[in-house]
Amino acid sequence: MSTTTPKVPVKITMPSVRPATTTLNSKPWYSYITLDLLLHILSRSIFHPAIVLIFYLCIAAVPPHHHRHPLANQTLYYASFLLFIRLLMLLNARVTYGPARTVTWENEVVVITGGATGLGRCLVEMLLIMKKGVRVAVLDVQEADETARAWMRTGGEFEGRLWWGCIDVRNSAAVRIMAGRLKEELGRPTILINNAATGIVGLPLIPEDYVASLSPQDATKTITVNTISHFNTLSAFLGDMVEHKSGATIVTISSLLAHLSPSRLSDYSASKAALSSLHACLTHEIANNPSKDVRDKVKTVLVEPGMIQTQLFADITKVPWYANFFGPVLEVNDIAKAIIDKLSRGESGVIRMPFYSKCMPVYAVMPGSMQTFMRWFSGIDAAIVPASKKKA
Repeated sequence: MSTTTPKVPVKITMPSVRPATTTLNSKPWYSYITLDLLLHILSRSIFHPAIVLIFYLCIAAVPPHHHRHPLANQTLYYASFLLFIRLLMLLNARVTYGPARTVTWENEVVVITGGATGLGRCLVEMLLIMKKGVRVAVLDVQEADETARAWMRTGGEFEGRLWWGCIDVRNSAAVRIMAGRLKEELGRPTILINNAATGIVGLPLIPEDYVASLSPQDATKTITVNTISHFNTLSAFLGDMVEHKSGATIVTISSLLAHLSPSRLSDYSASKAALSSLHACLTHEIANNPSKDVRDKVKTVLVEPGMIQTQLFADITKVPWYANFFGPVLEVNDIAKAIIDKLSRGESGVIRMPFYSKCMPVYAVMPGSMQTFMRWFSGIDAAIVPASKKKA
């Protein structure tokens, strides 16, 4: 009698998206103690209405009549105040961004530019692993690596769910051709994540000793990859996306440097500032579209993170020793998770990480002297290590 060997399920392991030189044990323990961690703890304890309400119930349960004790009353008032603030925040989000669209991942087709490495690759892997049935298309100048090819081949873990287009998104004609192929082979896109970015040049506008100044060619490359590529993909995909019956979401990956504009990053900051403006214009166009379906079902998400632990900024930045407490370097997994959570809720909005990035609207209206002090304290204008490239 023949026996069949039971098929052992294959364990899906998410490859690391950190730089090769980074290890999990490379950071000292105290580097994990940051302002964001402290605020996270507070927001889930003394600043959370449910936790404060539990504290009130504990006081009120002590006999006799401790529910009338002044401390109990003050605690109840405080819990009510926190709840009121949260309700105001929910109401503000609803008025600003409208109702959320319904997201059914089995019916979603996600297009990610720059999905071969860094944040884009992390988004690809997390979506395929965490969201059952979702189809993901990658548009990148790099070809699929061995892991991606294994996933796509017949019998692979994500056969029919991962599609790869090797393309330079700066080429508008090529993007349009690839968009047609993608629609035929994978389906009409419903989520577009514009993530493509080029490496940091880090050269000054003013020539310095032994350091070349930023050339027009360098600036052109940065702006075409970081900014013009967004116009190319929007032109190729947006028309079909807004007509989809379940709606669509456009995610723009910008940067906090769009607001800070540090020294030696003029080309990069300009490209990211343009993206933030592009997102705002697109959001207002959708809000004023004559079609109610477009206004209610087409969502936009702007992502403006601080420094990310990717090769984009690797080995070219140097910040003061205390900077990690106020502005920790972000892991791509954390940003990807925040983006996917926002997509799952079907909401529009702005994602800024870490906490200090949420203060940018306040920074913009600060007196100039205070802005100057904060820039000096953070070391942002001296953060880019001078390039070793000499003037020709």
